[in-house]
Amino acid sequence: MTRDVFLCHASEDKDEIVRPLVEACNQADISCWYDEAEIHWGDSITHKVSEGLSMSQYVIVVLSPSFVAKNWPERELLAILNQEASSGAVKILPLVVGRKQEQQEILERYPLLNDKQYLPWDGNLRRIVEVLQRRLGRTGFEAATGDGPPSKGLGLHIPLPKLKKQFSQRDKDLFLRNAFTVVRRYFQNGLEELDRQYQEVETDFQDVHNLKFVATIYVRGEVGKRCKVWIGGYGRSDAILFHEGQFTNDSDNAWNDMLSVADNAEQLGFEPSDMWHGRSRGKREGLLSEEQAAEHLWTRFTESLG
Repeated sequence: MTRDVFLCHASEDKDEIVRPLVEACNQADISCWYDEAEIHWGDSITHKVSEGLSMSQYVIVVLSPSFVAKNWPERELLAILNQEASSGAVKILPLVVGRKQEQQEILERYPLLNDKQYLPWDGNLRRIVEVLQRRLGRTGFEAATGDGPPSKGLGLHIPLPKLKKQFSQRDKDLFLRNAFTVVRRYFQNGLEELDRQYQEVETDFQDVHNLKFVATIYVRGEVGKRCKVWIGGYGRSDAILFHEGQFTNDSDNAWNDMLSVADNAEQLGFEPSDMWHGRSRGKREGLLSEEQAAEHLWTRFTESLG
């Protein structure tokens, strides 16, 4: 059985990157060879990996600081580079993880990849899947939901109606977890940028667990802003919650803002609460995407800093 893509990665990147990417690909009907699903107790790892590489059209190589520290992923990469050099066909699709400096160091380590267009990992699974669909020559998300050009299959101009989509609880749960990854990465990058730009600012990012983090901004050594962001909470399981000011990491019974998962019969998104008066200055119509949700929370967090 052939596969569309093979996932080449370090084991440390499974939870945050590889598993969410596999789930997103499965939702888009992109078949993946993924070691955790393919290699079972007693199997020959070398044989199974070789089999997976030979049956896959493309290989997504998750190039991260963890990847370069491991021998086995590098061996897989070298084998794929040999295949690509022998056939002359594009095989490797690089996905580069880390801060800009880390990405540069990773690319410098593999000079044979320098002329390849790569995607930086920012947690935006939708964008990665869309680019992958175009690489595979398939219809993307927008056309699949009726937003593409009119059908010309019969040589006629036939506008197609938009069909209402039904989203299962699994769809919503997966969207929520993926969105939280985007928000988490957005806050990490934002804090790092504040550190670089302002000498009087120091920042701290703490993962409480994989569905909750705390961000702190110190100005001249004193706490300027501190917030907690998490999934769920008291009576909620379908929202990203935000609390700034005084709080404890363990008690989630209070919040200052809430982004609830909703749909408009075409796509999933977030509906902000009306708990932030500052939102009216930059209010958007419709649901917020994952990136817009991250921007919304970051702007609320930093608006009165100074």
